[in-house]
Amino acid sequence: MAAETPANSWLRHRQQSELLLKQDQMSLQQELRQANLIQPLPALYDKGFGRTEPLLPHQLEAGEARRIALNIVSFQTPSGGWSKRTNSWSAARQKGQYFGVETDYIPTFDNNATSAELSWLAMFYPLADRQLQPLIRQSVQKAITLVLQAQYPNGGFAQTYPLRGGYHDAITLNDDVMVNLLTLLHQVATEPLFAFVDPVLKQQAAAQFELGVQLLLKMQLRVQGQLTVWASQYDQITLVPIKARAYELPALISSESAAVTLLLMQRVRPSAAVIKSVEAAVHWFKEKRISHSVMIRTPHGVQWRQQQTASGLWARFYDLELQQALFVDRDGRVVRSMAELSLERQLGYGWYQSNAEVVLRYYLTWKATLPGQSMQ
Repeated sequence: MAAETPANSWLRHRQQSELLLKQDQMSLQQELRQANLIQPLPALYDKGFGRTEPLLPHQLEAGEARRIALNIVSFQTPSGGWSKRTNSWSAARQKGQYFGVETDYIPTFDNNATSAELSWLAMFYPLADRQLQPLIRQSVQKAITLVLQAQYPNGGFAQTYPLRGGYHDAITLNDDVMVNLLTLLHQVATEPLFAFVDPVLKQQAAAQFELGVQLLLKMQLRVQGQLTVWASQYDQITLVPIKARAYELPALISSESAAVTLLLMQRVRPSAAVIKSVEAAVHWFKEKRISHSVMIRTPHGVQWRQQQTASGLWARFYDLELQQALFVDRDGRVVRSMAELSLERQLGYGWYQSNAEVVLRYYLTWKATLPGQSMQ
């Protein structure tokens, strides 16, 4: 049998997405008819897993953990995922109820959705009774299958799958979407937490993790001939950095690049290509680090103060040409500093972050493990 052409693999991926989306929509419509409803019932809003999530299964009384597990499973879409900002653990989903609070994110990988629910259920599996374990295993494997299906033929991941169009379909590093999913695939392939998963899925997860890593190496940007870090999101075909929301222009991004660098150091064999990538990113973080300063938010805006013990800070975005801090108001207007932003944007967005500090600390340990490498 002839190997599948790149064009055919992309076409198949698109057709698969359309089929899954149609199945999700038809399932809800069928429930509405059965429940004699004209409009779906709303789901319960919550900031979601990672913020107000339930305790871990082993921290709960057995009956409570079982109840939460069943509630989470009830909110799994027919395609296999979960939705963000949705309370999927307090009560079971009713027939004819939305699977999530935001229709364009049903289901999604944004804000750790799907990964968080999947992992919680995997932790619960060994604690579940024999009658419930098959249901939990089926739910977890269904979600893993969705993640595997969602990966683009070149190794990237969109923010939301099934695909919804617009910037949601871009290969998304923003909010650690791609790093979270690759980390999940690596865990499925290697960690005891997922020992109950079908070996075929585990092998597929290992292979697709490697595919994703190779794409990350390919997407690391060169600016004026120098290897730097990564952008927020990329066109899924051309791999050119693209914009998302009006205030999220194509740009180098510090926090998510830190997450990529940690992934390469912690979960990937240090090949020559990986070492080159990490060294370049660490060099960039050292150059861009703001030292001995703290940022304080006040009702009147942001203020800066000197503090010798402060952690390093990096702007969230840097422009693609001069690599200077980039600030964009909600209407898309580019300004030179945070002080020129509207007050709402000054206070409502993380324009400076410290995530890269852990990269610089971990790098020393990682560097020492490389044979023949000297510390820098």
